[in-house]
Amino acid sequence: MLLRLKNNFFDRLDVRLTIYYTLILLFLFVLFSSFFLYRLHHSFIKQIDYVLHDEALELIQEIKTEGDFFHACSIFEEDTAKRKHYPIYFRVMDMSEAALYTSSTAISKKHFKNLLFPPVTPEEKHYYSFKVPGRSPFRCYQKKIRLNGADTYILQLITPTSRTNKIYNNMFTNILRTMPVVFVLSIAFGLFASRKPFEIIRKMNKITKRITSSNLSERLPVPSTKSEVKDLTETINSMLYRLEKSFEEVMQFTSDVAHELRNPIFAIQGEMELMLSAERTIQEYRKATSICLERINGLAKITSDLFLISRFDSKKVSMEITSVNLSGLLRDLYSFFLPIAQEKHIDFTIQRCDEIVAHTDKTRLQQLMSNLIDNAIKFTPDGNSVVLSLQKQNNTVDFRVKDSGTGIPADEMQNIFKRFYQVDNSRSGSDRGSGLGLQICKRITEALGGSIRVEQNAEKGVTFIFTLPARK
Repeated sequence: MLLRLKNNFFDRLDVRLTIYYTLILLFLFVLFSSFFLYRLHHSFIKQIDYVLHDEALELIQEIKTEGDFFHACSIFEEDTAKRKHYPIYFRVMDMSEAALYTSSTAISKKHFKNLLFPPVTPEEKHYYSFKVPGRSPFRCYQKKIRLNGADTYILQLITPTSRTNKIYNNMFTNILRTMPVVFVLSIAFGLFASRKPFEIIRKMNKITKRITSSNLSERLPVPSTKSEVKDLTETINSMLYRLEKSFEEVMQFTSDVAHELRNPIFAIQGEMELMLSAERTIQEYRKATSICLERINGLAKITSDLFLISRFDSKKVSMEITSVNLSGLLRDLYSFFLPIAQEKHIDFTIQRCDEIVAHTDKTRLQQLMSNLIDNAIKFTPDGNSVVLSLQKQNNTVDFRVKDSGTGIPADEMQNIFKRFYQVDNSRSGSDRGSGLGLQICKRITEALGGSIRVEQNAEKGVTFIFTLPARK
């Protein structure tokens, strides 16, 4: 149980991120501390070198001022050997390395007892450190000096580095002691700082697990502060909204399909049961069969339209782009629908027909234009008018179908391109469509890169406007 809780704790993202950033912080801390200690040591050595250099100049000046070499060295020794900080132990040699004067270790036994000078180096001026077993390192300054205008001597000055080493070691020890404190505080503050955003994420996870197809209306709480968590929450809520709408459309589609298929199927069933209920004449059988066939053709058309829409949904409808004479296509459709309009005594005319040739899919475009014209004639009362027009405007082509029917209520304009949507559900028989024609028109329009809209006429009726890019 304890092992499981331990694993669950370290599996949390906030814990892992806190440890990750803490390790980075410790690495940077060690890197900075190492650089700091290096620079500190370098500064201490440089400071000691400055002291040795200044003391060498002071000794030379003392010799020149006193005139007596041994007396000047003795005075310098008395002055520098008993210092609390940076005492000096020195010797002066001739060029054969024979010692002319050497400091007495008795003056400062604490620092220089039993100390041996390092070997002479060939350099003109040289700073270097040397170690003595059981002691802190010493710093030595060796310089060739010229006295009495001609004679050259070798001067060696030594001072202990115990004071600077003690400061350096104390600093190093304090840094080591600080590291675990920095680690613990970093973990603690990291977990505290990440608690709120990750608590929000855990709530999001809990609510998301609870959401199913039956409660897609539920939304995640959006944090008040601007952050990536807020953006993520809004993105998930937006996704849930789209899923909810998609589910609603699927459920509505299923309901609409069931409704549209049920009526003709029940009608066919009723007609056939009526035929079988008693002996009928050949003419009655023919009439009933004709009615059933008409219903079946309606079902076939609905099925075909649904299949086409599903192909548009899955983007499997291929466009065969060719050069199409739009004006010729409009005249052919006008000739086809003219007898149908004349049966209803509708004034069916072409108001304008510009000569336009465009690259598009002729079959789909003809289907779109046919649907619009068929709807206009179907829903325009007898004795009214339907007017067609085709005109080029700048870089687009406009095809308009204007009818003088009962029109469409303003609050239903936005719904007419939806699947199975019927403006007047009371229509029946040949006046009632499947509600898929305008949906197909919209899908064809989108596939051809155009747009379609509907506008209320000033007098009565509506005008459908299909706009197509004028690609030559």
